[in-house]
Amino acid sequence: MSTNILQEKEIILRAVEPSDLDFIFLAENDSQSWKASSTVAPMSHYMIQQYIDTYRADIYQERQLRLIAIHTHTGQPIGIADLYDYDPRNSRAGIGIYITPSHRSQGYGKSTLKALCRYAQDFLGIHMLYATIATDNHPSIHIFTRCQFAQTATLTHWIKTTQGYTSAIVMQRIDTK
Repeated sequence: MSTNILQEKEIILRAVEPSDLDFIFLAENDSQSWKASSTVAPMSHYMIQQYIDTYRADIYQERQLRLIAIHTHTGQPIGIADLYDYDPRNSRAGIGIYITPSHRSQGYGKSTLKALCRYAQDFLGIHMLYATIATDNHPSIHIFTRCQFAQTATLTHWIKTTQGYTSAIVMQRIDTK
C-alpha cells in the first residue's frame, strides 16, 4: 500500500487546478459517457471556467468533492474521481469515476476507485459509499465489484436512453471498522 492515501499504483488524485479546464471540458463533453453521469447537455469552456473559479474542495460545505486522477509517470490527467450527495448525518456518499477512453481497460479505473475509496473511508470516515450503474455497463460493474462493492438493489427502467429504458443497479461498499 502506498504511503500517500491518494495514490494507488500509477495513479495519484489531486485537487482541481485552473490548468484542468481543457481536460474537464473534454471529459464533460464525452457524449459516450453521458448515460453514466446523467448529463443531458454539453458544457462550455465558460461554464467549466466558472466552476473551477468558484470550486471549493470542501466536502463538508459543498457536499461533493472532485479530484483529478493523474498518471504518476507522465503527470497528465487521465480521469476524474467524484464524491457526491455527501450526507454527513448518515455518513454516506455517492462515488463515481471517469477515465479517458484512451486509458480504459488498463487498470487505471480500479486504481482510481481504490484510492478514492481509501481516502473517503479511511481519511474522511465515510461509512458507506454507493454507486448507481447501468446494468449494461459491464466494465464499471466489474471495477466496482473488484473494489469490494456489492450489488444491493436493482432499479428497473431507471435510465432513459435513445433506445428506450435500461435498468440500473445500486452497489454499496460499507466500512466495517
